[in-house]
Amino acid sequence: MLIKTIDFLTNLTRAIALAVMAFMMFFVAFAVISRLVYKPLLGDVEIVQLGMVVLIMCGLAYTQKVGGHIAIGLLVDRMPKKVQQSLDVFSSLLTAIMTFMISYIFIGVFLNHRHELKLSTSLLEIPYYPFDLIIVIGFAMWGLQALLKMIDSAVQFFDANKKQGKR
Repeated sequence: MLIKTIDFLTNLTRAIALAVMAFMMFFVAFAVISRLVYKPLLGDVEIVQLGMVVLIMCGLAYTQKVGGHIAIGLLVDRMPKKVQQSLDVFSSLLTAIMTFMISYIFIGVFLNHRHELKLSTSLLEIPYYPFDLIIVIGFAMWGLQALLKMIDSAVQFFDANKKQGKR
């Protein structure tokens, strides 16, 4: 049930990222064409920058789910299988801890921007706090996917050790 919920939320954030990417593609094309006819859109750069925040944050969990993050196996690939599996568990745990810490920190940033600083973009004055919340959600979802990967890696590690113990 928990895995299905996390996967559903991951797919939802993936759909949001894809929709934002499509919007940005059409918006940039429209903004460029509007410059050609001498009627440029005001704030197009700000909108694209904020769209990139949404695109990246909503894509993190899905990237973790499919194993799309950059991995360097120069040393790890040469180690014994047990060591590789234990490093997979450890790295997933470390990823989850770090992403949850960043998410927790950005809750404070969100509250600060919402109630005290009230920062916004220069031209269109779009407030930052909704995007801070998207950062919180993005890192939290990434952490949940990392936890699922850690559990899966740990199960594989212990299953492999059980099979070796029966021989």
